[in-house]
Amino acid sequence: MRSNASQSFADKEISPIQDGGFQTRMLEVQPGLIACVTSAFETPEHADDEPAQGDNEYIHLNCLLSGKYAAKVKDVSLLCEQGHVNMGFSDGEIFHTEHCENLLNLELMISPQLLYELAGEELSGLNFDADLAFFIKSASQCQRGSAAASRVASLIQDGVEHSLLLQSAVLDCLYWQLLALRGDKRHQDTDRLSPREEQQLNVAKSYLLTDLSAPPTIASLAKTVGLNQCKLKKGFKIRYGKSIYAYFQEERMLRAMNLLKNNNVTETAMILGYSNVSHFSSAFRKQFGVVPSVARRDLMPDIAIAMN
Repeated sequence: MRSNASQSFADKEISPIQDGGFQTRMLEVQPGLIACVTSAFETPEHADDEPAQGDNEYIHLNCLLSGKYAAKVKDVSLLCEQGHVNMGFSDGEIFHTEHCENLLNLELMISPQLLYELAGEELSGLNFDADLAFFIKSASQCQRGSAAASRVASLIQDGVEHSLLLQSAVLDCLYWQLLALRGDKRHQDTDRLSPREEQQLNVAKSYLLTDLSAPPTIASLAKTVGLNQCKLKKGFKIRYGKSIYAYFQEERMLRAMNLLKNNNVTETAMILGYSNVSHFSSAFRKQFGVVPSVARRDLMPDIAIAMN
């Protein structure tokens, strides 16, 4: 929301930025597309005295994952709460933060040219033949969109920099945000989750990831959270955007990537419950596109690593 895109992201590394009380982590996903996670516990001191300069290079899409945020830009008042999404082009205008509370926001910054290539006019709702001028439009996110945005934020906060994984997650998030902003109901969820079901699914996710070396069965997971198996499987996919197994396996492989910094391939496989190293290697390659031995060499370029 207060992202400054003037610095270089050519190295594609996550860059923590402290800006007047806002903590931002930014990552170039591909040329013309930057993802940012911004957090702030409360309205920073002297916020009124330190307005943010908008850019004129990117179209910005925001999804507020938690908290509240209020600002004024030009003659437009912007009030966002959890689940709200907005898209805008600031055209160099000044942003004045008026209030924020427990803020966690995901922002996608995309060049007009790339947005046209990825989404076209029909999905983006923009006229690319006309010169871009200042605009802001807002909507409420669907549950799949919120899950997609949360996934991107988690990947960035966890320091995951594998290009294919991040790019896939960001493009998925972009798709759902654009649908929400269009007000398109065709692909949104027809079955809404109740607050109680959302709470049960949150518990299910936590229990699922308790031990990444031993996934629970669907039956035991359903019994633990008090849902039948059909509701659990359907609700989990609505809330988190993927099946229970796919979610578990992705988290398992992300953990593997971190373990490989200090363990060899065999040790990592054993820690994660694989008795067969080749099965682990296949799962890792399916997730990241490279075998774990190659990933480990990339993670530790100055250390000679024996092949497992």
